Amino acid sequence: MCYTERCHLRGWSCGLSSSKAAFFIQVFLSYKGMFSSSDFELFNPQFQGDIEWNERRLNLRRRLQKLGTQIQKGFSNMECDLDRRESLHHPHRTNGKRVRRQRTMLFRSKKDRKKLQAFLGKELGKDLDSVRNNAHLQICIDRNEMSWGLRIDSSAWYDLNVLIKRAEEENTRAEIVTAAHKAAHFDLIFNRASSRLLSSTTSRDWRDIAGTICPGEHSMEVVRKMSANTVVERAGEIDSLISRDLLNLKDFFFLCNWTLDSPNGATA
Repeated sequence: MCYTERCHLRGWSCGLSSSKAAFFIQVFLSYKGMFSSSDFELFNPQFQGDIEWNERRLNLRRRLQKLGTQIQKGFSNMECDLDRRESLHHPHRTNGKRVRRQRTMLFRSKKDRKKLQAFLGKELGKDLDSVRNNAHLQICIDRNEMSWGLRIDSSAWYDLNVLIKRAEEENTRAEIVTAAHKAAHFDLIFNRASSRLLSSTTSRDWRDIAGTICPGEHSMEVVRKMSANTVVERAGEIDSLISRDLLNLKDFFFLCNWTLDSPNGATA
């Protein structure tokens, strides 16, 4: 072990119990990729509310941030600027004093939000500053798995509404099908219920969806999940795999974003 590595280990273990110091050392020595098995263990119930694990969760937050920035740059290269935020890595009243998962999230840029906020007015427009009130891409890790994809919560009804309006018309429905076919490996889920493979959806499927899904009441998720064991086995390539998947979701993501000239937008 080199001098720098010994310094890192001393810094991590200072002030910790022998068992926790040993855990940190095991993590450092066994790390072979962006994520390791110990990252998933952080979300076991006995650690979720323990502030002594904040440093380890902060380390994980920074790796998620790095991955999010990588994807953010990929979208920027395709002339799509997105903002990025991470979820809390420490126990707080907003997460019930327990860190059950950690996420990095990408959503419409401040510049794009300001355009919509100017149209909506001050009171309604301020809601757009919350990630969950926007269609957003996310990468999530918890005790069992990693997941990544697109999420539209019921509070982001204007984004889901744009997708549903596109699904009502035959020509724009074809755009949805084409975009969906580019995004392999993702499941399409409404209201956390049954799922179907996004890339296999047809024009008829989207016509039916338009007739049953109600923006403001329903949520939508496009997600790929991978077990903790598989993530660890593929640790050396998992960052490039996630990046590739989310960039393949680009066209579908665009169709879910409300702009002033999109269906049912300000000029509709």
